[in-house]
Amino acid sequence: MGKPNNYPDQRLLRLTIIQHLTTAYFMGVTSCWFSCYGLHCTSQASKNKMVKMPQVTCFLDLRIVPDKLIYDVEVLLADNMTEVHSEAVDVRPDQVGRKYHWSWTSALSLECTSHSVRLRSRYQNYTSQWSPLQTITGMASSSHPQVFPRSRVVQVDSNFTFCCILGPGQTLKYMKYNNILMNTTHIIDQSYAMVVHMQSPSPPNCINVYCNSPLYGTCVYVGYPPGDRNLVCETRDLESVECHWDTGRATNLTKQRKTLYHLNGRACPNGTVSNCYQTVRVDQGERNWTLTARNPLGTLELRDTADLKKRVRLLAPMEVVASDVNARNASVQWQWERQQYNVLLMVCQVQLNHSGHIDMRKYSGIGLRSVVLHGLAPAQTYTVQVHCGLKQHFWKWGDWSRGSTFKTKEDTPEALDVWMQIEGNQTIILWKPLTVNQSHGQIKDSEVTWGRQKTIVHPPQNYFLLSDRSTNEGHRVTVTARNSAGSSPPSIIIIPRLPHRIKSSMKIVGSDGGFDLSWSASPNASCGYVVDWCPTHSKCRVGWVKVPTGITKARIQSASFEEGVRYTLSIYACTPGAPELRERREGYVKECLPKGPIQRLAVEQYGSDTVLISWTGIPPENQTAFIHGYIIYYFDTSHPSSMKAFNVTTDEPEAKNLTGLPISTYRFTVKALTSVGEGGESSPVFLQMTPQTDQLITVIIISLGSAACLLTLVTILCYRNWKCVKENLYPKIPKPVWKEEWLTPLDHGRQILYVDPCQPSEIDIVGNREQSGEAVPDNNAGNQEKGALTNSNSDVPALHGYCNQLLSKTTPGYSTLSSPHSMGSPSSQLSGTAIQNLSYNLEVQAGLDMGQSVGHEPDMNSPSCPDPELHIDMSYVPWTPGVTSPSVT
Repeated sequence: MGKPNNYPDQRLLRLTIIQHLTTAYFMGVTSCWFSCYGLHCTSQASKNKMVKMPQVTCFLDLRIVPDKLIYDVEVLLADNMTEVHSEAVDVRPDQVGRKYHWSWTSALSLECTSHSVRLRSRYQNYTSQWSPLQTITGMASSSHPQVFPRSRVVQVDSNFTFCCILGPGQTLKYMKYNNILMNTTHIIDQSYAMVVHMQSPSPPNCINVYCNSPLYGTCVYVGYPPGDRNLVCETRDLESVECHWDTGRATNLTKQRKTLYHLNGRACPNGTVSNCYQTVRVDQGERNWTLTARNPLGTLELRDTADLKKRVRLLAPMEVVASDVNARNASVQWQWERQQYNVLLMVCQVQLNHSGHIDMRKYSGIGLRSVVLHGLAPAQTYTVQVHCGLKQHFWKWGDWSRGSTFKTKEDTPEALDVWMQIEGNQTIILWKPLTVNQSHGQIKDSEVTWGRQKTIVHPPQNYFLLSDRSTNEGHRVTVTARNSAGSSPPSIIIIPRLPHRIKSSMKIVGSDGGFDLSWSASPNASCGYVVDWCPTHSKCRVGWVKVPTGITKARIQSASFEEGVRYTLSIYACTPGAPELRERREGYVKECLPKGPIQRLAVEQYGSDTVLISWTGIPPENQTAFIHGYIIYYFDTSHPSSMKAFNVTTDEPEAKNLTGLPISTYRFTVKALTSVGEGGESSPVFLQMTPQTDQLITVIIISLGSAACLLTLVTILCYRNWKCVKENLYPKIPKPVWKEEWLTPLDHGRQILYVDPCQPSEIDIVGNREQSGEAVPDNNAGNQEKGALTNSNSDVPALHGYCNQLLSKTTPGYSTLSSPHSMGSPSSQLSGTAIQNLSYNLEVQAGLDMGQSVGHEPDMNSPSCPDPELHIDMSYVPWTPGVTSPSVT
């Protein structure tokens, strides 16, 4: 195809390429066959100082286009003609006669290398030739390395390409980003590039990028575009609008790169971050408010629609003070900064803060500027703050005023909570210290009155001791507290006459650091109940709580409760008189394993297979839980795996027999069993069992030794008390004294005792009754038991009352003589109590002729017996063997 210079379809195509400060133009002619020719370039200075990225811009001036045109745009690296970008641009028929603008942003800065641009047109099935290349020349090399782009602002989490242009003859050593060595790519000749992923924002200063040396490089700012949100506009003074918003995350861009704000096209004051003020009229009804936020990385617009008369947020009250302060009320006043507030119907919130407790109160009125506070606590320090809002079209509460502090005056204290603790003959009167809300001021002292006696007790003491109180005497005790405003109502407690009867305690199990109690109702409990508690095995001041009438259960908790400590809880009925003890409980808020070991574990062998184990139980004061029993662990040391357990109940906690143990060496330990497990393990004790023979010998030796000791002791006691023993067991028997009349001279120089008949006693002669066949009462047995003597010879009646007569002369060594008949027959016995010794005999020194004495019988028929006399034959010759007559021995 030729060049139709004067072709009627010739169009002027203007292509503009912008690179930073350089602009190039080229002119060309196209025909209906869409050929392009006549390219040329020029340059001029650009006024745009804020170019973010290199761009290529095209302007098309089409006067007559019959149908849609398509332009292909191609961007090449000028040095090696490598395509880096291509794009098809549509031009619609309605755009004919207009200037068309097209731009492209390069990932690689245009200074790094030369870029060329060309285009062609397409219409239906026809395509024109490529236009001549329009080239933008890269930055020329210098004597030192150069890094591009310079001072660029980049968004976080994006990729960015930096290039380094070396001087002639130079070689690349490294490229670093934030002092980190990076990978590089050779572009062409002396140009090298690196791609960096911006993971985090830059510090207030920029991040350095350099090539070969820290002296040659550039700086990059990494941040975020504006992230503001939630625009709200309102008025504070009824003369201006105040818009505020949430700034979102920080952009990390400062100085000339920071975010700038405009409200409805008007710049906000310099330094604006989250609010913007403008003076406006507030009576214009509903309006739109637009906030524009802009920084180098982007632009953001926020919008809000509002009628400012319905969006009034009042300023904070000023000069808030309290006046006319009393014990239970005070007056608070404040002032308004704006006079417009004096005609507004407003509602105000008054905040009272005392001891960390917040009390909010509401008041309303036109131009409200004072309120009266009621229901205050005496002697309390309050801090008051006020903020207000419109009652009609309420929008938001205004700002809080500064706090103002005041203190109320003192008032009389409340009645004391009084209780008692009886310890023997002493009674301790206790009362709980009044809290700040109960004392109504500083307590100076407490007054205790009983009978006609009165005592003053000063803080911090909160008890009084009634010592040496008689158990038969009751007391009515009154306690009052006093401060500068006066005395409290009297608190009265009646002390019982006699100490409370000790009641058996029932076990109770604690939970969650306390006790849950319930008890049976008492008809005498006219004013409720009192529950007190104290550690069971230590002295303390009881704690107590009062339960209202009609309630028979309570949850007992105290800061003084400790785990593993046994507590005694007593339940009293509150009566018009003295309190009555109803029940007692003992328990632990939480049971713990015994800490101390079981003491004095001892093991002894009894027999060949029996062992007696004894130990000292854990004392109650050292118990940290209820002990349900003890467990004995033992095993044969030669077989450690043979451990056995034996449970011992608390009925026999200190001794136990184990039987059936073979001869061996055993190891024994004892543990206490509680509801929380086993604990208090004793130290181990070892026992080597021995055969039974050794133990039997030991038992015999011990038994003999014990018997010898006992016999020795009895002997010593009998020896020291011989007279007493002799008198009681062996009384002294008097020796008979014989007179000469009692003896009858016989032949051969022997004498016999002459017995004259005696007058019978009142007792019947037993022998006569037996001969006559009469029944004889069975009295002989009793008489024989008493040592009575009876005569078995029927010819000689039994005589009673026969007694030896004492003589002035006694001849010891003689024996009594009897007839031969009495020698061979039962000896004669006399019934009576006068003779105590029936075996008593006297041996006569002179021998008797037994033959001459045979057949001699005393005459017992004489009604009376003369006093016998002892006749001694001094010619007595002892009997010699050979004589036929028996001798008396």
